[in-house]
Amino acid sequence: ILIYNQNFVFQDSIGQSDINRLKPYDIIFDNNLYYIADRGQGLIVYSSSNTEVILPNAPYFANAYSIESDNNRVLVAAGALTPNWGNFFVDGAVFSFENERWQSIVNYSAADYVSVILDPYNSNHFYTGAWGKGIFEYRDNILEENFTGENSSLQTVITGENYYRVKGMAFDSENNLWATNSSVENPVSVKKAGSSGIEAWKSFNFNEQISNIIVGDIIVTNNNQKWIVLPLGNGLFVFDDNGTIDDENDDLTKKMSVVDENGKVISNNVYSIAEDLDGNIWVGTDLGIVVYYFPENVFESSLFYAQRIILTIGDVTQYLLNSETITSIAIDGANRKWLGTQSSGVYLVSKDGTEEINHFTEENSPLLSNKIYDIGINHETGEVFFATDKGLISYRGTATMGSDEFRDVYVYPNPVRENYDGDVTIRGLVSDVNVKITDISGNIVFETTAEGGQATWDGKNFSGQRVSTGVYLVFCSNDDGSKTHITKLLFIK
Repeated sequence: ILIYNQNFVFQDSIGQSDINRLKPYDIIFDNNLYYIADRGQGLIVYSSSNTEVILPNAPYFANAYSIESDNNRVLVAAGALTPNWGNFFVDGAVFSFENERWQSIVNYSAADYVSVILDPYNSNHFYTGAWGKGIFEYRDNILEENFTGENSSLQTVITGENYYRVKGMAFDSENNLWATNSSVENPVSVKKAGSSGIEAWKSFNFNEQISNIIVGDIIVTNNNQKWIVLPLGNGLFVFDDNGTIDDENDDLTKKMSVVDENGKVISNNVYSIAEDLDGNIWVGTDLGIVVYYFPENVFESSLFYAQRIILTIGDVTQYLLNSETITSIAIDGANRKWLGTQSSGVYLVSKDGTEEINHFTEENSPLLSNKIYDIGINHETGEVFFATDKGLISYRGTATMGSDEFRDVYVYPNPVRENYDGDVTIRGLVSDVNVKITDISGNIVFETTAEGGQATWDGKNFSGQRVSTGVYLVFCSNDDGSKTHITKLLFIK
């Protein structure tokens, strides 16, 4: 920062020796203090004798590309890729949201963190995939290791150059970490749990079926299959190591186009993939959504086809979002699908996809942009996070992940005060149970089905009137009545 007087005569400067990592965007001088808007540090208040950094409870900068979450924590990778899978050269950064606080973890020596994944057994341990620098491992928010060709099975795009393109990452049930490695001979690597050093790593060639092309996201299904997105018109790849990572003789592989029951290609431009709570594989293309039912049979037939969701609106029949490019798919606790698009915002559809529940756009909601990069869900709270080309925003969803038993069931607010007009929430439920609310005499005033592990009530009876002051009982039961729970709340009118 160069400082001039009113006659444009140089007076002083503020540089890196005064403020570490200074990256100024704007500056105001008032009452002998300089207020500096800084790219990475927020608002800096500077004088010759003191420097104060004022940070809002937010990420360092607006970039948001990939989201990962568990019940306690949300991580956001802040890199980006061009439509042709080139670098955006955004500083390597991960933003962590935990206990209602944001923390920014920035690696200025790397660029384009395009994916992030939490260790399922330790939320303080995570990995990022970098488009050019391989894989970075963090523990307690401290960089612990950078995996490249020197210390792992990752391969560089150009021989002799340190350029390792990593996008997709996923853990399997044995806590092995799988990663996709683009434009190389061996496009998938695995870091085996319980091993250390370079011996922990192994890469796969798959008889060059997907060598030297871009490989995108990877998921590991409940039956241990690995499904991989092949961007830029190359469809999908599926393989199963049969639980023997080091023995490739029993491996099953399949590179396939996205076809219908007649073998006709629907679209090979695949952008996103997710497994739902029933084990079905949902795939996002540039022509909407397709679903693979019974994915365990993928290797059984030469024609393993996808199905499109058929909607009937009046007299018109059409396929679900068949004119949209689906860039992200997230499954909430009620098995509903959150679908991010390239230019039309976000859709929430029912668990079978036949009903549109919500459609959020920048025109009808606070959504920052209609261009969605990724969607992540905190299954403990139901909060849904949207990564867009203009930053990150969240929505307080109504579905949480249910459990097999009633655990720590609670109602809030409780008591419900006379000046409260929001929803009453019942949490900690078995998935999709029936919920009845009665007065103390046993008269039913409300009934619903939980969305995953959570149910909500607007405080009104079946006539749409706010219920009277009193104690109300909440009866929860699964379909066959084998699992039940009763709790109560005080309602003040």
